[in-house]
Amino acid sequence: MQLTAMIPTCLLLLLLSTEARLRTSTERRVSLNATASKRAADCSCDCCLTEKAKSESSRLACVPRGGPQAPYTDVGDGGCEALCSRPDDLKLAALESLGKEVDYSMFCTAACRPMGSSTDLLCATVQEAEAAEQAKLAVATESAATSETPADKKVPEGEEIAESLAEVSLLRAERRAREAKQSAALSHYAYEKLRASRKAAAEAAGQAALETVIIDTRQDSNEAVKIRTGWEDGAREHAQSKALVAAAPYKTAKLQTLRVAEAWEKSAADYSSTGKQYEAYAMRKELQEKSLKHQLEKQDSKELSDALHAAEVSAKEADKTANQYIEEARSAKKEAAKIRAQSTWYDQAEAAAAAHAMYADLPKGVSPPLLPPLP
Repeated sequence: MQLTAMIPTCLLLLLLSTEARLRTSTERRVSLNATASKRAADCSCDCCLTEKAKSESSRLACVPRGGPQAPYTDVGDGGCEALCSRPDDLKLAALESLGKEVDYSMFCTAACRPMGSSTDLLCATVQEAEAAEQAKLAVATESAATSETPADKKVPEGEEIAESLAEVSLLRAERRAREAKQSAALSHYAYEKLRASRKAAAEAAGQAALETVIIDTRQDSNEAVKIRTGWEDGAREHAQSKALVAAAPYKTAKLQTLRVAEAWEKSAADYSSTGKQYEAYAMRKELQEKSLKHQLEKQDSKELSDALHAAEVSAKEADKTANQYIEEARSAKKEAAKIRAQSTWYDQAEAAAAAHAMYADLPKGVSPPLLPPLP
């Protein structure tokens, strides 16, 4: 009788479960079609949260932070979508056959790992999780070797999570050049290690931990100096690029001025060439004039007299025109030389504008670099 009564209930639960899966699949297809028209952002474990696994209530799993399958949490979706672009350097067998764009539910499961044992925390990459686990094992081994923590004393869960997150923050800071987060993580780790040493260790173990903290602090200072130096170099490069942008209009104006000077020089050359042509024509007419005079001395003829008169007029006009063109050529050469002499002002203005833009762009406290070579 009990078995017969349970059958309708099981069928009802099965129907409800099937309907829920179909509804979820439909909503997922609609969401994927809506986001397919735009390029998906690069996949990141920052879009995955730690939640209770469905198969085992005691185990944590990474689930999408955004999209239709995302759980409602106080941390929000962070602007994450349902799809993402798989990085080219990510080599995972579970994602190889899915193409360039993958579902975050697949990516979070294959490429991300939970951190700690609390929910609603950002997941870390597999490499970061393994590095944090190795760091935690190294600290535990060191503590056991130096009798820092008794064997029967359990480390509080909050301190274990803080230590793991500090290691993850250090790795991400080195990868993304977030100097503030890196310094805070190192300082927090050093402080927690020193406090634990003072509470649970003997005098020798405390001294050893103090030396370790000093080394970590020195490394932190060196890293901060490197980060500051890199930031200053970037500021100098940006200021130099601003200088080149400010100098560009003056360079363009100078080139235009030089093109005008070249036009005057070309005109001078044309005038000079035309003047020489008229000079040659005048010389031919003068030779013709001499020949006609020689013929008139031997034979008096009206036709020879008229030809002589025409040759004399042509020679005079050609010589006059040649002198005019030669004078025009000289004037054009003078104008071209004058324009070229004035173009040197643009070089001075270009350097002044570049220097002003570069110094104005530099942040306070950053030493100015040399003025870049101007075009």
